[in-house]
Amino acid sequence: MTDRRPGAPGAPVPPVNDRLAVIFGPRRRFRPAPPESWRAIEGSVGVTLPTDYKEFVDGYGDATVFGHLGIPHPGTENGLADFIETFGPAFLGWQDPWGRTPPDPELARMIPWALHNGNGDICLLDPPVGESGWSVVVAYRHFPELSVYPGTVTDFLELLHEGRDLPREWPQLPAAWQSEESSLI
Repeated sequence: MTDRRPGAPGAPVPPVNDRLAVIFGPRRRFRPAPPESWRAIEGSVGVTLPTDYKEFVDGYGDATVFGHLGIPHPGTENGLADFIETFGPAFLGWQDPWGRTPPDPELARMIPWALHNGNGDICLLDPPVGESGWSVVVAYRHFPELSVYPGTVTDFLELLHEGRDLPREWPQLPAAWQSEESSLI
């Protein structure tokens, strides 16, 4: 008998939008970020962002998911570009609070994409190097460590939804979606 659950060896992988819909229900946002917004962000970080991440943000961004994970959107005031500009240096500052050494290039290439609203942990995208694929990295504000989750943002969100391999001290909560009050999208 073949295991046909998503993610099981040999199981067909459903399209990203279907996988996100299983977690969060139908799209909540119907105006995707303008392509020029994505291009500007990708130009500033120096890499093309993963398609699944952009689909997630376009469909569910400018919101809080799982009751604690803030997802900025590039099409809003103080959105994703400001978030990256603020939390990229904050993350690097946690690694060397006194600024005594230049940032580690392995860490400096990581791109902030979400913030734990309860404890300040930062979720980052770690771009592929060589043959590796994307990874999600959780930088803990209160602990001097990082957790690496190989795979896509969608893979990471599925882990949170299923309560498997949760980041340190993160609660397992329903995948509730809550729009930001100031959202215009």
